[in-house]
Amino acid sequence: MGKPNLAFDPEIYQRTALLFASKRKDLAPDAIEALANDIVRRLARDAPKRRDFTKPDISEEDITAFCDALVKPAPQPALQFIEARRAEGLTRRGVYLGYIGVAARRLGEGWKEDRFTSVDVTIGTGHLYALMRAMRAEGPPSSKPFDQRKYALFATVPGEDHGIGITMATGLFRDDGWDIDLKTDTEHDQLIAHVEDTQPQIIGLTLSTERRLDALVRLVVAIRISVPHAIIGVAPGGDLDAKRLRSLVDIDLVFTDAGTACSELNRLIRLRG
Repeated sequence: MGKPNLAFDPEIYQRTALLFASKRKDLAPDAIEALANDIVRRLARDAPKRRDFTKPDISEEDITAFCDALVKPAPQPALQFIEARRAEGLTRRGVYLGYIGVAARRLGEGWKEDRFTSVDVTIGTGHLYALMRAMRAEGPPSSKPFDQRKYALFATVPGEDHGIGITMATGLFRDDGWDIDLKTDTEHDQLIAHVEDTQPQIIGLTLSTERRLDALVRLVVAIRISVPHAIIGVAPGGDLDAKRLRSLVDIDLVFTDAGTACSELNRLIRLRG
C-alpha cells in the first residue's frame, strides 16, 4: 500500500522553516524572543477552545520525542516525526491540536523553567510555525474558506507614523468596487484581535521604514496563525528592498503601487475562486 494522502505540503514547510532561520540571523535577539513567545502563546491556546474536539491519546514519551525533534537545528526531524504520525492514521486536526498545541505549551513551560534555552525555543517555535503553515489544507479549526468577495483589510504596521499612502490606496480600491476595512495607528494586539474577529481573506500592509521590519515580521506571523489561508501583501517604503522583504517575511506579494496592487489582487481572487 502507498502512503495515505497527508494533505501536508513539505515544500511550504521547508520554505517557511528557512524563512524563520533567516529571521533568527537577521533580527535582534529580543525581537526573535518576542516572536517565539507570540507563537507559543497563540498555538498553545487553540486546543482548550475546541470543546468539540476529543484529544488523541498521546503519550508523554511521544510529546517529549516531538519536542526533541523540534529543537534540532535542521527542520527535517520535526517534519519526519509528524509525517510518521499521519501515516499511522492520526488526523490533521489531531496533529494540530494534539501535537502542535501541546508542544507549544511544553516549549513555553520549559523556557520559563530553564529546561530549554532561548535558542532551543526560537528554533522549536520556528518549526512549529512551519508545520502549521504546511498544514494549509486544514488550518486551525477557526479558519474560514476563501471567498470571492472584493473585501480586504488594509493596515499600517504597528508603530508606523505615516498613513497617507494607504489611505490614498484605500480610495483607489473603493473606486474599483472594493470594500476596504482600513486600520491605521493600531497596536499589535488590537490589530490581531480585529483580524481574529473579522477573518479577512485579503490583507494589505504598509511599511515605510526598515526600523519597523521586526514589527512587520511579528504581525505577519500572528496573522498567518489566525487566518492561514489569507493573501498577504506589503507595500514597502522607498528604502526597502522587495527581495529582502521576501527573504524575511512570510508574505505573498510586494506591492509597488496601488494600481498594480488592485490589478494583482483582482487576478488572485479569480484564481482562488
